[in-house]
Amino acid sequence: MSWVEDTVVFRGVVRRSGNSLIATIPPELSQRFLIREGQEYTIVGMTRASPDFEGALQIYLGFFVVLEKAPRLDLVVEGLDFQSLEQLLKKYDATNVVLKKSENNSVACYAVFTAVEKNRVKLPKTVESVQELLPSLQREVESLGGVVKSAEVSEVVVENRQVDPALLSKAPSRLEKNLAWKWEI
Repeated sequence: MSWVEDTVVFRGVVRRSGNSLIATIPPELSQRFLIREGQEYTIVGMTRASPDFEGALQIYLGFFVVLEKAPRLDLVVEGLDFQSLEQLLKKYDATNVVLKKSENNSVACYAVFTAVEKNRVKLPKTVESVQELLPSLQREVESLGGVVKSAEVSEVVVENRQVDPALLSKAPSRLEKNLAWKWEI
């Protein structure tokens, strides 16, 4: 996968600080990439000849990792296949549905309800709001010919490595209590 140049570009001047040379990161870029003071990075010198010789310094921040506290619903359902159950849970806004086991006429799975997805941020669900969905979900499972044998709601921490930091920098502030993020080199 090749690099994609960002839309924010600026011109600066290299300055001296002690024995080092420094460059300034403008606020637009620091906000766009959620760069904090004290953040580690790697600088990579880059060159190309096409046909003129060009040089660049890439400030490599690493991998952007989002950690989100989110509700998780563990379900055991009889009389319904996994695909039907997955579609139903997605209808209730589950971000990810994972099959744990399927045997005889029973399906065990769990669904996670995150607010942060790859390309968007939704209103966060709470453990309580997922518990409130259970009676309605149970009725729909029964209308499809299934029976909910067990349902348990808990809270988990989900790691997501496919989020653009600009998405979070524009997200509502009420997400902050459920989110932590970092750059990993």
